[in-house]
Amino acid sequence: MKSEIRKRYLCAMRDKEFLELYHPTLDALMKHGMPESQARRAAVEFTINNGHPHYHVDHERAYRCVCHLLKAEEKKASNARTFRTSLEMGLPKRRLRQQMWYEIAQRVASLRNRGMSIPQAIDHVLEHCRASRFFISPATALTKICPQSRTRALR
Repeated sequence: MKSEIRKRYLCAMRDKEFLELYHPTLDALMKHGMPESQARRAAVEFTINNGHPHYHVDHERAYRCVCHLLKAEEKKASNARTFRTSLEMGLPKRRLRQQMWYEIAQRVASLRNRGMSIPQAIDHVLEHCRASRFFISPATALTKICPQSRTRALR
């Protein structure tokens, strides 16, 4: 139950951060004469791709996911006898959540190479680093800015 409450809190923080960046972008686009519906979509796309939010994820979940990814990468590297892992080379386009976990794992791996333990590195990344983008889809973002669009989508 606590984890569900924590998840809702983190989602609410992410949404708040998204909206704080979205509204000025929308205002700027509408000042330049763009129609509202077109401006909304453009502002959503711009905010998702150009915003640099905090990682709004639970530390325990991050620890589990990052350890799993790092173990898998170490196993691949030892089997292939190579030093470059997919974390270093970048990944093919994946689902948004997977992209987020790989980005966090890549930052943790970088800090680990500098002598930090995994828990310390995860804490540092979640507290001090910014994500490369918002890891939400445009459809999800539109439901955050237009709650009535959610009810329309359900009909």
